[in-house]
Amino acid sequence: MRQEFRARAQDLNIITIDGDSMEPVLSSGDRILIDTSQRVYVPPGIFVIWDGMGIVAKRVEHVPQSEPTKIVIKSINPEYQTYERDAEEVNIIGRVIWAAKRL
Repeated sequence: MRQEFRARAQDLNIITIDGDSMEPVLSSGDRILIDTSQRVYVPPGIFVIWDGMGIVAKRVEHVPQSEPTKIVIKSINPEYQTYERDAEEVNIIGRVIWAAKRL
């Protein structure tokens, strides 16, 4: 684990995607591996977060020079809206570092 993912085993969790907001990259039923030690949204990437409404996997980006600090939360599926939150309102659970799909 340490060599492949550059992470400690105790910092890794596997969860299952529920929903289509991240399609085509992540689909409902996919399993993702998250590194809970990676809780900083710079550089941008796909994170598992608590956004104030629920636990979701989304693309998270920092809004440069925002005061207070804001982040943009995006779905990859264009059917879903992008939204902003104050960074302090969002609890980043971890960065997605791997995904698996059923064939």
